[in-house]
Amino acid sequence: MKFNEKFRQFMIGRYGQDQLGRFITFLALVLLIVNLFVKKASLPTIALVLIIYSYYRVLSRDINARYKENQKFLDTIEPLRSKFFTSKARYNNRKTHKYIKCPSCKLKMKVPRGKGKIRVTCKSCGNKFIVKS
Repeated sequence: MKFNEKFRQFMIGRYGQDQLGRFITFLALVLLIVNLFVKKASLPTIALVLIIYSYYRVLSRDINARYKENQKFLDTIEPLRSKFFTSKARYNNRKTHKYIKCPSCKLKMKVPRGKGKIRVTCKSCGNKFIVKS
């Protein structure tokens, strides 16, 4: 048997890599790079523990437990990711659109720039208000 087939057979029924595992591995790599500049004896040890934990997760056969851990991680990180991507989109659209809030329900909306005073209807509460674009 070739090595690839043996490895594929070995990995059957194991959890494999997920977002949490990639994050842990990336964090360990960052700690090792930081250790190049700031010589602390504890940083490589922490990085090694993180790498071992990442491999434990990859090779684990308890798929349900690893899935729950990953879901908790994703639920925790999602507000940060959505805020980052929203602000990135707002920055990219800053020349063509203006972002406003509804005065009554505080829903965020975007309107085209350069149209003068326009009347906006909120999709959520139906409030109509005039805004300068």
